[in-house]
Amino acid sequence: MKLIILLFLSYYAHCQGLQDSLLVNALHDTLSTGDRYHYGTHGYSWPEGEYYLGTWNFFPLTDCQDNGTIWDMYSNSVRYYPYAVGESACSIQIEHCLPKGWWGATDTTELTKKAWRDLFNLNPSDARANNNKSDYPPGHVSKGDKFDNGSFRMDAKKSSQYGYICFEPAPEYRGDFARTYFYMATAYQDLPWASKYSDYLSFNSYLIFSNTLIQVLLDWHRADPVSEKEVHRASVITSLQHNHNPFIDYPELVEYIWGNRKGQAVDFNTLTCTYDSTYVPQPITHDTTHRYDTLVALPAVTKNLVNQVPGGYASEKIQSNGTCAITMGVSSTDGWISFSNLHTTDSAWLVFRASVYNTASSMELKIYANGRLLRTIEETVVQETRNESYYTTVLPIGTDSVKILSVGGGTSKRACMQELYVVKKKSTATGLSPSLQEEVRHYRTESASTPLPSSGRTTQKVLTNGHIQLSDGHASYTLLGQKISNL
Repeated sequence: MKLIILLFLSYYAHCQGLQDSLLVNALHDTLSTGDRYHYGTHGYSWPEGEYYLGTWNFFPLTDCQDNGTIWDMYSNSVRYYPYAVGESACSIQIEHCLPKGWWGATDTTELTKKAWRDLFNLNPSDARANNNKSDYPPGHVSKGDKFDNGSFRMDAKKSSQYGYICFEPAPEYRGDFARTYFYMATAYQDLPWASKYSDYLSFNSYLIFSNTLIQVLLDWHRADPVSEKEVHRASVITSLQHNHNPFIDYPELVEYIWGNRKGQAVDFNTLTCTYDSTYVPQPITHDTTHRYDTLVALPAVTKNLVNQVPGGYASEKIQSNGTCAITMGVSSTDGWISFSNLHTTDSAWLVFRASVYNTASSMELKIYANGRLLRTIEETVVQETRNESYYTTVLPIGTDSVKILSVGGGTSKRACMQELYVVKKKSTATGLSPSLQEEVRHYRTESASTPLPSSGRTTQKVLTNGHIQLSDGHASYTLLGQKISNL
């Protein structure tokens, strides 16, 4: 038997042979242990002044796709994590899969604090989807007449088969949601569940949920088996919190508590364990090009950083969106940023990442060089999908100033910007890389002079597989200093 399976059997040994409420109670005693981290961004405690890690430190580890984009189960929008570690992304919120309102959203006791901060129940979510989801329960959606962004759908009360508003994620994520609900009901069975949610909560049973909600969750669990994404995410969270989600480790456990094996004693030796010890993460590659110099380098765009660009800058009607992005424009007023004293004597490019503002339906950006309009970029939202995209504009030789203006249109026309560079090529060779976008992303990795905790050597930040890592020329490390691999 594989060592990893033996370790899992040891972790659940006290649950062997139990059934029903006894099984739930035994699981609860184990799952409720472990560590939880600060909810939100990183920071310093007051008045102690001690540094702490926040949820946003861990999302790039738990919910990042291979191409570096945010793995958002609530929309099809393409968005990226900010360059600054531990900071929040544009138009993305921290979402409680099982709503925190179901236990009153308090964090006044150790129990409610743990539930509020548990990474198994926290996901990066499109802000509009999260705001619409609110405290509503899962359900089989038929019309999607309350909300539908092409991935996450909700039925209004009048069209719902349950007589209340309900939501449904894309088919490939429904099992993820169900197993999170089962985990929360088990790990935090003693929460002060709010009586106003009696339509979907049971207050006199270890099962926690109403029969109607249990059936929905069972349907989702059975139709969408545990995926590699889910296994990877769970393994990362386990390494951080030092507890498990047993319904990802052993999916059949769901049936012993809520499903068709109730009343039967569980034998872990006969259950399928999804934690595959042969799982290998994407290989680490050291990939920088050093082909370009930047005249303006803003891997995060904030009003403060814009105002620190050397040479010359100006801005009007821009405001923060998250901690690493800006919204351009207020009401129907245009918003813009500009940079001067660029003195380009060779080919150069303006490259930025932007998207339609979270509550807007379109954006219109005008690009000027030396006061002359070069390009107009227009994007319109389709089915509530707001993709962050890279836009590249060739600047004429001799460009001294660049201005990017977002045309105002009330709340219906507005842009967000998350990343911006003015890039010139180092050599005089003609031609451009097939993907300037990739080259610019690599430029985000220029020297950081950060001492490694484990080596003391001077390091560079490098972008590998969508993650910022540290390299000292001999090995690569996480931003927290843990060694990943030798180079």
